[in-house]
Amino acid sequence: MGTSDVKAIIEQVEQLLAEEELSERAEFAIHNLLNVVEALSADKKSLADEVERLRKQLEQKKKSKNTSSKDDKAPLSDDDSTSSDHSSEKRRKSGKKPKANDRRSFKDLTIHDTVECPVDPDTLPPDAVRLQDEIVVVQDIEIKPKNTQFQRHVFYSASQQKYYRGSLPADCDHGDFSASLRALIVALKYCGNMSEPKIGEFLENFDVQVSAGSLSNILTKSAKLFEQEYDDLLIAGLSSTPYQQTDDTSARVKGEFWNTHILCNPFYTFYSTRPGKDRLTVLKVLQNTKTLQFRFGEATCQLLQDEFSLPKKWSEEIAALGEVEVSETTLKLLLDGWFGQRNQQVRTAIEHAAAIVFYRQQSSIPIVQTLVCDDAGQFKLLTDKLSLCWIHAGRHYEKLSPIVDRHAKSLDDFLNHYWAYYASLQDYRAGPTKELAEKLRLEFDELFSTQTKYAALDHRIAKTAAKKDELLTVLSVPEVPLHNNASELGARVSARRRDVSLHSRSERGVRAMDIFTTLVQTSKKLGISAFAYLRDRLSGSLEMPSLARSILHHSNSRSRQMRSDSRAKSQLSRLVFRKPVMLAVA
Repeated sequence: MGTSDVKAIIEQVEQLLAEEELSERAEFAIHNLLNVVEALSADKKSLADEVERLRKQLEQKKKSKNTSSKDDKAPLSDDDSTSSDHSSEKRRKSGKKPKANDRRSFKDLTIHDTVECPVDPDTLPPDAVRLQDEIVVVQDIEIKPKNTQFQRHVFYSASQQKYYRGSLPADCDHGDFSASLRALIVALKYCGNMSEPKIGEFLENFDVQVSAGSLSNILTKSAKLFEQEYDDLLIAGLSSTPYQQTDDTSARVKGEFWNTHILCNPFYTFYSTRPGKDRLTVLKVLQNTKTLQFRFGEATCQLLQDEFSLPKKWSEEIAALGEVEVSETTLKLLLDGWFGQRNQQVRTAIEHAAAIVFYRQQSSIPIVQTLVCDDAGQFKLLTDKLSLCWIHAGRHYEKLSPIVDRHAKSLDDFLNHYWAYYASLQDYRAGPTKELAEKLRLEFDELFSTQTKYAALDHRIAKTAAKKDELLTVLSVPEVPLHNNASELGARVSARRRDVSLHSRSERGVRAMDIFTTLVQTSKKLGISAFAYLRDRLSGSLEMPSLARSILHHSNSRSRQMRSDSRAKSQLSRLVFRKPVMLAVA
């Protein structure tokens, strides 16, 4: 029986439901049969998707064998600048026409030189009068080699048996390449998303002689200068908003599958590539550490009792330890003594609970109070609140592919209500009130108690309803975004880089990648030239403020603006609702 035959039968059944007066049992049986058809259709699609996934995985493995020869330019990243950033597009959206003397509008563009373009007097008629000059801005860039030969004076003292050499300038004292050239190389890789072979090819066109080994060393060793800034940047980012967003994407390191974890908010994006993606790994990312500490005590026992359902026997063993902090090594010895290789589930529960409690009670790094993420299990219990992404939740509905017309209509109707409710939540963020929050909670209950008789849709609605608290975190923390697009865009940056360089050959290379990607993407959010920042630091000038300082500056400015807006709204409200005053007239 083909697809067309199935559709014909479904049409007959739907016509029967619409026209005939059926008994409750008959109607129930027909709806069940339609849902069985939907389930079989979904299974068929799932199998086809799995075949396609395996095919792509096989192609990827074949591609990875030729990693060393891969040097194709990556496709344009989705978060790279597009035509929408151009001034012409901005004018089109704003509806404003350009002025006659301003054919091109370059916002905040530095003018390095001004050249007059006079009119030949011999071509002018006697009555010609000079008007306001027309401004035309032409952008240009100079890329040319500049090789400087330094003659270092050298002295030798026989009595001291020592050589004395003249000092090189600070920005040239790190090998054969200046700070500007090293900054350019880093920028080409992490701003331009170019592979190392392509960078070498580009520089050759300007007579810059740099070997593949030298390029690799510049891109890895230079990162050491930024390690402290990388650490400081995370602390500033964690302090800058009452929430954080997170996501992860796969990475290849030394032929193994690792994961790049992303933490971000409007002021920064932080990257950390690790071997795993479990709860303990996420805790390492949040604390920016390679090893964890664990805490036992009353809080740990309570967490194990409330969330992990630990058997009483082990609760008593843990309670007997008292309030104590231990390292990973000590914890392993302790758990080996208790369990050996048995009771892995209980062992894991104790590890996770003790690590979570330590994180919540430590003071070396800001604790995340609210985490915006998907519904993966590794994010649960780490923070006071979780905020789930409404876009992620919506995708589950859009993955449904009903072949029964009435089911398709039910899905369309529900999605219309779903996105209308999403729009209401966005409006709430702009003007939160207790009354509106309560109204939206009631509307949530009404929307996600819908019954459609389309089993797959009803099942999905029930699953969404069970996540009410996490989906409505915004009602208590209005600053929280309703989606996790920011961290997904951060993950996409890593995915696009993976298209250029399939894997990293060393942990040192991975560390450099995390550091530079963090610096470049954070600079982008702060409106800072990543190249200028890299050059400033590599040259030792240190004239630009650190990115950590810039994050806190932008965060404080935003907080002041929000307080100002809040006061203005409050004053306006008092003016609007103030009781009229009767003036006595003499």
